[in-house]
Amino acid sequence: MKDVITTLIPRYGELNRIYKDWFDNKGFSFEKQKFITKFYLDYNDVTVLETAILELVFHLPQEQYTLILNSLKKEVCENISYYKKGCMPDEQTVYNICFRVSEIYKEAIEEQQYKTTKLHASLNEAYHRYDSIGYREHTAEDEKRAEMEYERCKDEYEEKKNKLTELYDLQKQTREKALQYAKSRFNEIYRLGCHLKETLAKYVFDETNEPEEPAEQEPNAPNIQEEVLGTKQTEYFNMELLSLIHVTCVGEQFENISEHDFYTCMNLLPSDTKPQIRPREKIRTCYLIFLMSEKLPKQDRENWKRNILKILDIEESYYKSKYKEPVSDFPSDSNRKFAKEMDGIFR
Repeated sequence: MKDVITTLIPRYGELNRIYKDWFDNKGFSFEKQKFITKFYLDYNDVTVLETAILELVFHLPQEQYTLILNSLKKEVCENISYYKKGCMPDEQTVYNICFRVSEIYKEAIEEQQYKTTKLHASLNEAYHRYDSIGYREHTAEDEKRAEMEYERCKDEYEEKKNKLTELYDLQKQTREKALQYAKSRFNEIYRLGCHLKETLAKYVFDETNEPEEPAEQEPNAPNIQEEVLGTKQTEYFNMELLSLIHVTCVGEQFENISEHDFYTCMNLLPSDTKPQIRPREKIRTCYLIFLMSEKLPKQDRENWKRNILKILDIEESYYKSKYKEPVSDFPSDSNRKFAKEMDGIFR
């Protein structure tokens, strides 16, 4: 049990170096956030820490345990001082850093997506040639050639599509692992430090007559984004689907927005940016929302739909009256084209 304290001291020292780097404008990384999270999860039980302190007191000479506990107290006080400076990385910064870990696959996915989309177009052309051959004069050899071309295109497309799916799966696994650390722990570590400082005061005395600090402040109340991120992260839609929608709809139905911000908003995660609907594209956006909601389990549909309509500034009454227009009996050419594009994504 006494090893708890002797390992805690160097880890507190590393924690303080991370804090110092932040205030020295040396940045913040996923590995640092990972260390902070593990630190808190390993040492958040004050009762366990006090038990370890008592073991030192009972089993070591006073001179030795005093030296050890004073070293710990020094690190704890230093950490509290850093926190009181304010301006630690906020929830959004922490979340973005964790999310970006999965972006290592972004370039490979974009390249594979380009190849897959290109082959999909070739596959559609081959299919239409093969499907329509019966409506024009042809020989058995023509039909066989069209069939072979269709099968060749289909095999090539499936190979590229499977590779793309593998990349999306890797990206998703990496993101899920990274998002385990996507919660700010600075407030909790501050509270832990305050409790630990009070505990240490029972067993060691500061001979330097350290001036009494003002009453320790409670951590700032979290903002709305922090409350959202404090709940379980929910992925309504995976990146594979949203990437296809992003490629098709951004620049058409939505103003320019990054794939990351689009993913974040569509999954109702906190973001500084939200999709802006382009002029005269609200009806088609409503149809897109309908198709996306149909991909969700029934218990999630209404909650997601209500929130995404609010984010996109679409009245629910407007949505209910317009979302089926692209597949109505007499759709406009632009609505018909959009419905066909969506069918290619959602079928």
